[in-house]
Amino acid sequence: MLSDIHAIMKSGKVLYHPYFHFSLLVIAMTLMLTGFLFNRVVSNLGFGFAGLYTLIHLNRIKPIWHNKWMWSFIALAALPLLSDLYHEGHEFLLHKGVMKWLLVLFPAFVFSFRPGEKEIRWVHWGVLIAMLISTLYSLYHYFLSPEDMVATYKVSKVLPVLAKSDHIRISWMTSISILIAMHLFAHSTSFLTRYMTSFYIGVQILFLHILGAKTGLLSLYVMLFVWVLWWLPGHRKWWIFISIPIAISVLFVAYHHLPSFQERVNFMRYDFEHYRKGEYREGLSDAVRVYSIKAGWDIFKDNPWTGVGFTPLKEKTNQWYEKNMPAVEQQSRFIPISQVMIYMASAGMWGLIIVLWHLLYPAFQKKLRRDPWFMAFFVPLFLGFFYETHLEGQYPLFVYGFFLSWFWYLAERQSNLSENLRFRE
Repeated sequence: MLSDIHAIMKSGKVLYHPYFHFSLLVIAMTLMLTGFLFNRVVSNLGFGFAGLYTLIHLNRIKPIWHNKWMWSFIALAALPLLSDLYHEGHEFLLHKGVMKWLLVLFPAFVFSFRPGEKEIRWVHWGVLIAMLISTLYSLYHYFLSPEDMVATYKVSKVLPVLAKSDHIRISWMTSISILIAMHLFAHSTSFLTRYMTSFYIGVQILFLHILGAKTGLLSLYVMLFVWVLWWLPGHRKWWIFISIPIAISVLFVAYHHLPSFQERVNFMRYDFEHYRKGEYREGLSDAVRVYSIKAGWDIFKDNPWTGVGFTPLKEKTNQWYEKNMPAVEQQSRFIPISQVMIYMASAGMWGLIIVLWHLLYPAFQKKLRRDPWFMAFFVPLFLGFFYETHLEGQYPLFVYGFFLSWFWYLAERQSNLSENLRFRE
């Protein structure tokens, strides 16, 4: 093999050889996954290699430029730059809106990759290995000192996690990895693969309840509900009602047998009681989230057509706090913790229109809305746009952009395979 590589390098035809393309893919995927867990610079290198691979294979992605949904990705990425240009002139170049162009890179990369069955399995196993490392890291700290870890949950803290301690993205990524493990299980006849993926699913479901992050748990339960609803044949869909008492039972058992989950629920109740009474306390979680969304709504009402700009939004939000909630400490004055509200407050009605275009388009595409794997991924994501910030930051952009593109590709591929099969019959 080494002699083959040497001959290729010597011939000057590196760019045209499969070894080079395969190496780029492996490097890009490895750096993106390891970078997500450990280092943003490594993650950026992965994006660079993904971009290089895409540029080499631009001819492969011509079809997606004719897809109206792809243009919604472009609109989501371009709007922050256009908005800041409108509100701040040439100084918009100093801001971070360029990062959102990853929304265009990821679908271009995945559709230029065009993985077959074997490559899909490789990527899926890579995701499972990465998230197993993440889970073992957190569980190690939990079992090292269970009492100390549970005590942190009384003050709205959680287990130590990777990804720069971003427990929201870790929990979300963990729930996605469970769906990927289910995909591996469903598309394999190997006893070993089915045993390993079943074990993995069990471990990660347990971990999500120990971690107690609301985003991951909500994503998990909605994902499983949607998958069962889409997967079951028409005359058996009533079975979905059986899943409701099962889910309630699991949550009941988790509350009574997992101390960290119990403390997480207790803090949510404490948080809600203070919010209901209008009593602000430093360290609250959900109340601060609601305040930030209220701030976004008021900013939108005052600037309904053009918004205030994406970069100035932080300053405008702080001004709202000074006027309406001065007791909230500076470190708790977040921009709206809702991706929909961020686009509305920053770009007005244009932002709302583009977000709704992006979120509702799959409902009108038969290939997407009939695919259980895509819908199981997309429905929790759709809901998350109203209470999370999926496009604000490098890690959320990776989780959102790459895996949305991945499940989009899987749905298109499965639809094409089914159509070819019907044609042959």
